[in-house]
Order: sequence, then structure tokens, then C-alpha cells
Amino acid sequence: MSKKKLAIISPGFMPVPAVRGGAIEQLIEYFIDGNELEHKYDIDLYTINDKLLDNKKYNYTNLIKIDNKQNKWIWHFIYGVKNKLSVFLHREQTYSYVRYKIAKKYKRNYYDVILVENNMDLYKDLYPKLTHEKIYFHLHNNVDCGDNAKTKEKTSFVLNTADEIWVVSNFLRKRLLRIDSNKKANIKVIYNGIISDDFKQLNEIERKSVRGKLGIKDTKIVFTFVGRLCNEKGIDKFIQAMQLLKDKENIEYIIVGNNFFGTSSEDTYIKKLKDSAKGLENKIHFTGYIENKKLYKIYSVSDVVVIPTQVEETFSVVALEAMAMGLPVIASNSGGLPEVLSDKCAEFIKRDKDFVNNLSKEIDNLAENKELREKMGKAGKKRSKLFPNSAMDYYFALDKII
Repeated sequence: MSKKKLAIISPGFMPVPAVRGGAIEQLIEYFIDGNELEHKYDIDLYTINDKLLDNKKYNYTNLIKIDNKQNKWIWHFIYGVKNKLSVFLHREQTYSYVRYKIAKKYKRNYYDVILVENNMDLYKDLYPKLTHEKIYFHLHNNVDCGDNAKTKEKTSFVLNTADEIWVVSNFLRKRLLRIDSNKKANIKVIYNGIISDDFKQLNEIERKSVRGKLGIKDTKIVFTFVGRLCNEKGIDKFIQAMQLLKDKENIEYIIVGNNFFGTSSEDTYIKKLKDSAKGLENKIHFTGYIENKKLYKIYSVSDVVVIPTQVEETFSVVALEAMAMGLPVIASNSGGLPEVLSDKCAEFIKRDKDFVNNLSKEIDNLAENKELREKMGKAGKKRSKLFPNSAMDYYFALDKII
């Protein structure tokens, strides 16, 4: 029986397979890994090139690699001029070398199915070349349904031209329906997933060893943040809550991300974070970037995960990872977070003027209540099973809809 010819168009910012990280890139990798076992599709995967892809070989996925020449000064200059001219002429269009090359290399009249991952500009560039293909657009990010006319126009274009749009939560589905309420049948929810086998608990000896390397005594209650150090992710609010608890000797913190105490070339935001964290140098432990497959070590030495995001999260893989590790969560009442978590495994903080105060109270409460932490952790572990827990789970979720 002939296999379906499937084109997967990656977002075009990071390579796939996910040799440089990236949540969406990792999810695409889960799908092509699953297809290696099931082989329902012959796949062409359009991805930005990277030297780490040289040793990546698949039987049923052909990597069509695009060199990002926009990093070269001449192309950087050319596309910079084109984009400035577009703004000057009040055009909606933006220009990108990688988008242009992917659209140029796309094989017209060749595929049965095309899946475009989370890049509406790239989708619009490709659309004139599409003919008989079944078209799926996979949306991971929140969309502005209010005053941003440009985003709304692009979203409407996708809604009216794709056969189906896949979203990562019911929260995001409802956002799209605010733009066009007639598209209920065309918008499908596919939850993100993780490889639960990658999130195993360290034994007691290993746990003490990792804590020792971080400079954390075994008696401390550790609250952990995993994410980008930016306003959107709420790291500034987390630090303000730490300051309210600076006299609590039993509480310490792990930050998975950049060490702003050691940053020499600092932007205004990092400088602001440094200033707000004065006096906490011995309580905050920075790990730097940690690849996904090693995160279990950090979760294993943590007692609670904190997700203080200040924007509408569409899903939150960190929340799912925390649940899989049996850890309680303190999270903003934001977007799809209450959909991933539940009040049995998480404490939710309303994003209002009292956010920092209430966050500090929840940190203090869980630090003092081991029984509650354990109860919430068990509930989270059970809940994590509702979501894809392996590459094959995720593969089958997508395959079922295709």
C-alpha cells in the first residue's frame, strides 16, 4: 500500500530534529520518530540547517535543509532594507530569507498532506504554491484577538484557507473562535506531550549529590523556576516574592536559565533583575541552560515548581513535566494553565495587584506543609497520564486526525 506523502514545515527558527532545543521542534521530532516505527507517511521535513543535523538519518523522513544566509552581512542588509521599506510604505508584509527559501524549495503538486507548524507568515508565503494538498496549520502561540489588526488579519487568513487548525488547548481554541465563530468544526485540540521515561526520580544518594553540587543543603525546601528570564514569564515577580521571604532560612530557589548575577553585558531588564535580587545571592542557585533530557535531575532535587507567568500561557510543558515528576506547582491563573493543571495538584495565583504578596504566601505555606506537598504531588503524577507520555502517544494523537 502506498504511503501518504507528507510535508512538515517547521517554524524556521531552530533546526529539527531538536538538536538546539525548542518545544515545537521537540514535538515535531516525536512525530517523525513515531513514523519511523509505524511508517504511515513518507515525510519531507523542511528545516533550517545546522551542522548538528549532519549525523541525523531517517528511513522515512527526508530532511530538506535551508541554510540561513540572512546571518551573512549582505543578506542581512538586503532583507533589512526590504523590511524597512515595507514599514515605510505601510505594507503588512515582512520578508525573511529562510521563509523565501522554504517556499522556493517546496515541491508543488507532490504531497497529499502539508502540516505547517506555528508560522503564519511562512504559511502565507507557501499558500500560493498549494493545490490539492490537505492543509493543516498547527498553532502553539496565543493570538491577539483585540486591537492588533495585523495578527488578526493573518489569523483570519489561516482560519479561512486551512482545512483544519490544530491548537494545544481549549483555551486557544476559544481564542480563535472569537475571531470566527463559524470554524468550530475546523479547530481541533491536540495536547502537547512529554517523554515520561525522561523524567525519572533520582535515588537518595544521587539527589544529595546534585544538591551538593548546587550548594543546597538537604534540609532546605527548594522552589524551582524553569523558563526564559523575561517579564512575560514573571521571573521579576518571583524574585519580589523571594524578597518578602528572605528571612525564611529553610527556603531556597533554583533558576533554570541564565545567571544574571554573572552577566557582564547586561540589558536594562537584566540590570533591573540584579538590583531586585540583592541580598538573595546565597539563596538563588542558577543552573544555566539545561537540555530537556537532563531536566529530571533538577526536578528531582526540587520540592515545588513555580510558574509565575504574566501572559496567557497556551499550554505549559513545564507544568506537565512537574506533574510527571510528582511535584506540586504554584502557577498563575493564566490561559491554558488551569486546563493542564488542576486545583488538586496546583495552587493558582490571580494576576492582580496582590500577585507578589499572594505568591509569597503560597510559597511559605507549601514550605511549611510537607503533607500537602506530597498530596499535591501524587495528584499531579496521576493527572500527567491524561496527556501524551511518549513519542508514540504524541504520534498517534496527530495521526488520528490526519
